[in-house]
Amino acid sequence: MARRNGSLTLTESVFSQLRTDILSGQLSPGSPLMPGELRMHFSVSIAVIREALTRLSEQGLAKQSPNYGFTVMNLSAAELKNIIEARKINEGAALQQAISKGDVVWESNIVALHHQLEQTPEYLIDDKGRVNDSWSTIHRQFHRALIEACDNSILLDICARLWNISELYRYWSVPRDNNRPFITEHKTLMQAVLAHDCERAVAIYNAHIQLTVDILLKSDELNYNQKIPDNTILL
Repeated sequence: MARRNGSLTLTESVFSQLRTDILSGQLSPGSPLMPGELRMHFSVSIAVIREALTRLSEQGLAKQSPNYGFTVMNLSAAELKNIIEARKINEGAALQQAISKGDVVWESNIVALHHQLEQTPEYLIDDKGRVNDSWSTIHRQFHRALIEACDNSILLDICARLWNISELYRYWSVPRDNNRPFITEHKTLMQAVLAHDCERAVAIYNAHIQLTVDILLKSDELNYNQKIPDNTILL
């Protein structure tokens, strides 16, 4: 039993580190995830590595192909549009339920996380082109808090998976739009949610996540400064 528990702990550790490396851009979209190399890097068994890679695949951050093994998920304009459409449908529904059922504790948590988000630098002090990991963590927590009062656990799980997938896209959009008014966007969204103005809150939320698509698709910096057709891999 001790060995099993230890194995689970190792798997969680490897999974967490790989997930962070993918979402932070340390591992770029399309790059191979070689079990043998990862086993040596983390000094764990091949079974631990494969379990971690399988979990990454389940979250939509990695892909397993019969002939190529595991790779970091590639990015495409068409898939990004589908992800954002799915987020609008599912997170919009979760947000509506949360607003109708949320209590003062739910509201207080949103306010507290928003305050942390405002006070945390979005970019690294010594690298303005890279997002601060602490900010990303609080950003995820804030978005999760908005829908936390939804009592449908299956819907919340779907929202979490879609968030994980879209984070990879958001990472690649942020350095190309350093002037994005995140503070204003989040404050306006929070105010609508706390006012229990469901229609306005959902509209603001949808516009907020749509902006990532707009930034990526209009960017001239992606794919070696070339415009991106809908069916083209971004990287």
